[in-house]
Amino acid sequence: MRVHAFLATASQLPGLLDGGTAPAPGTLLTGVDPTNLSSLVEIVTGGGVRNGDATAVLERPVLSAGARGPSIHRLPAAAIEALGNSDPGERSRWAEGWTGGSGQPHNGPEKALEALAKLAAERGPDQALYLWVGDGH
Repeated sequence: MRVHAFLATASQLPGLLDGGTAPAPGTLLTGVDPTNLSSLVEIVTGGGVRNGDATAVLERPVLSAGARGPSIHRLPAAAIEALGNSDPGERSRWAEGWTGGSGQPHNGPEKALEALAKLAAERGPDQALYLWVGDGH
């Protein structure tokens, strides 16, 4: 499974599943999928979006090419806001909580957290942070 994070407006979404490739620009996330991102959403929102609620949102695509994918999922707005306004210290604490204190500062989930925070900070006023999920490139 490939997970690619990108910024877009709702009007830009149609057509992004054509061809089966992830939209550019954006960032390939390693070591994560929409389901395990739900625990990160709960952490960055301080419990404002519970893990179960985040799972329900992240598992439900906003756009899908069918059972074989790919699909596009939207990160909850509260998580986008928190990630975009975070500082390195917050992200370090979140990574520690998300990975269970693995002690591996450059593993996939921690890199994914940094990539999501960077994209969230760069978003425009009408943009949301989406995940393209598929088997393609």
